[in-house]
Amino acid sequence: MQNPQYSYYRWVIQSILFLIQIGLGLNFMAPSPLFLSIMENYDINKGIVGLLISSVTFVMALFLLPGGFLISKIGSKNAMILSGSLMSSGLLLPFVDSFIIIILLRILFGIGAAISIPTTSAITMEWFKPKELSIMNGINESGRALGVSLGVLLAIPIANGVGWNTTLFFYSMIPAFATLFWTIGGRTSKTKVNKTYFSMSENLPFIFNRNVLLLALGTIGPLTLFVGYSAWLPTYYNEFKDMTLAEAGSIVSIIPLINAISNPISGVILSKFNSRKLLLISSGSVLPLFAFGSVFGASEILLIISVAGIGMFMSIFIVSIITIPMELPNVDASKVGIVTAAILTTGNFASVVSPIFIGTFTDYTGSYIPALIIIALMPLTLIIPGCFLKISKSQ
Repeated sequence: MQNPQYSYYRWVIQSILFLIQIGLGLNFMAPSPLFLSIMENYDINKGIVGLLISSVTFVMALFLLPGGFLISKIGSKNAMILSGSLMSSGLLLPFVDSFIIIILLRILFGIGAAISIPTTSAITMEWFKPKELSIMNGINESGRALGVSLGVLLAIPIANGVGWNTTLFFYSMIPAFATLFWTIGGRTSKTKVNKTYFSMSENLPFIFNRNVLLLALGTIGPLTLFVGYSAWLPTYYNEFKDMTLAEAGSIVSIIPLINAISNPISGVILSKFNSRKLLLISSGSVLPLFAFGSVFGASEILLIISVAGIGMFMSIFIVSIITIPMELPNVDASKVGIVTAAILTTGNFASVVSPIFIGTFTDYTGSYIPALIIIALMPLTLIIPGCFLKISKSQ
């Protein structure tokens, strides 16, 4: 007989979660292929237009921990409804003509995304068996990556027909519909949810746990690389590789596309392979090599291979980082959102700087290369938790 704790309804829950992840990813990097059109529309420079990405990563970093605490206050179902509603804020884009207001709408989206990430972890841990967790994490991360890929790939073709602001409006319809489905069909697995409300002081031991701090440090490099390169490689390829924006966007969209394909595979690997440390070290060591290839590749084939490599090893990194908190001692469904948020907060704060740094440093030096080299080396931070993490499955 099916254990009610793991009822078959969990697959309905997972289907809606997957659509929510697509909506998050679709809108996250969508403005990056449209930077030139937006700069021309508002007569702004590279550093300023980078705020369309950095504002999102900043508020995500700022609200990840509050989002984790919010789950214990209003429940995972209500937290996801609030998250999805905020992520749909782009529905207002066709009705505004102020860059400042657009930034504010992007901030609302970022707050919703920040709440969604720990809430997704909590809901996944509520509904699924321990041996299913890494696989479900891989599927959810695949949804986000697929959304990012489609957002980057389709932005220029759609914008050529309807304009950049209407394009972003269409993208915002996905989280809006997903939120409607969640409002109707989302549930809390009452058999696994601890109803106790947690204060900040009660959770400080989890937030400042040695493993959590090491994992937080490790996230800095990969997230900085992903956000910075996803934001600026399309423009770099257009200006210095003699590609059209559509061609450049197509190549860069391979990063999240390969990530989407690899994430479920990474989930299976984690479910079968015990050494978390080796997976972290390999990702941190190889990502810089592929990053250099994506900048200096002499042919389109080399560029494609390089960005595909970034997507593949980003997959191993992110599925590991989302799964390891679920394996830490004394972390259950009521705490995993807070622990996950604490780990991702540092990396998200660092990634805030990445698009602004690349844009501003390029304006200052007249070349993309110095900034892209610096960002390429950042994933080496992942070697630190790979060496010093202490959990049973990493030994």
